[in-house]
Amino acid sequence: MKDWSAGSDIGDDGIFCIFMWVSALICYFIFRNLMGLIPAEVFFGDPFTVSGFLCAPCFLVFPFIVSFWVLKFSMKSLCCLGRFLVVLVGVLCGAVVQARGDVTFVHEVEAEDLFTGKKALTLTTSYRADGMYMDQQRKYTGSWMRLLFGGVREDRRTVIISLASQDIREIDWGRDKCRIFPLNRLKDPEWLRSLEKPREESVPLMADRYEVRAPEMTIKVQPALETVGRYPCRKVVARLRQDTYDRLREAHSVTEVEQHLWVSDEVPGLKEALRVQAQLGAILGMEEERLGPLSFLLSYWQGALQPISEDLARARGYPVKSMVRVTAHYVPKEGESRRVSRVVNEETSLLKEVLTTFDEELYKVPPHFTTVHVP
Repeated sequence: MKDWSAGSDIGDDGIFCIFMWVSALICYFIFRNLMGLIPAEVFFGDPFTVSGFLCAPCFLVFPFIVSFWVLKFSMKSLCCLGRFLVVLVGVLCGAVVQARGDVTFVHEVEAEDLFTGKKALTLTTSYRADGMYMDQQRKYTGSWMRLLFGGVREDRRTVIISLASQDIREIDWGRDKCRIFPLNRLKDPEWLRSLEKPREESVPLMADRYEVRAPEMTIKVQPALETVGRYPCRKVVARLRQDTYDRLREAHSVTEVEQHLWVSDEVPGLKEALRVQAQLGAILGMEEERLGPLSFLLSYWQGALQPISEDLARARGYPVKSMVRVTAHYVPKEGESRRVSRVVNEETSLLKEVLTTFDEELYKVPPHFTTVHVP
């Protein structure tokens, strides 16, 4: 048995400490694989979760304690202590980098609209320190679209929002083009309206004829949690009603948007997604909620969000599942008895996968594509 009071052999102690570190790393990767796709931030970056609180001591603190306890009795304790602190700082910095790493969410979407029929979509959204990456692959499975194209037609759309270069890149896979325009253009309503290119002479006529009334919105959060996939979720039911009055015909065109949303705070990578959304909102001068789970419904809400801020706060979290229905109603001057209603769009989205990796090839612009800079 060693006489610890007389000091220890630094070579033997070093081997022992290396053994402790290797064992800890092996345990970490085994545990990670057994638990499935769990990002590093669960282990290192979030002490407020149960898993983070329990796993961090196992994989970080425990090897430090044992290593320091062995080395402190060495004859070169001061030198070893210095090396120990250097290793501590390095590993902690690496933990922070991993905690703020890449995260990718994959959603499967089933949709049906009045014009193109049924569609099946795969929506991949990645968040990195330099921005937000979105790739949408669609398959038109509706019967008349299959008849029109002689089978299932497929297309793809990719959008990259770069915080580093302050631009938006839209990859048009059907036309072999990549359009790039400044990110701050999204703050300019005149520029956004110019994309629609309405006839100038029609604008005042439309303003005189139509009265767009203030939208009505309600947001309710159910108290009981529901499990969707493996995530405990809060169910949010949001409804919006917008009425446009036609003075010439004395008729009402009413748009109703209803969204059932299941949001969770337990989805890995949520903090990284919220961080990027907050940065993007600050650049655009836009409320963060407009980039969150209710972004589609809030696109119809042109006013300030302050009156509904408390309701929106309860809808925070990652959207594990979402069901949206848009219904259009036409009410002529004869009244409700002559109302005509149509479901314009229905969409169901479900989170299928969370990855802690980033697929560079998915967002790479092919070299033969034409790049168009939009001023």
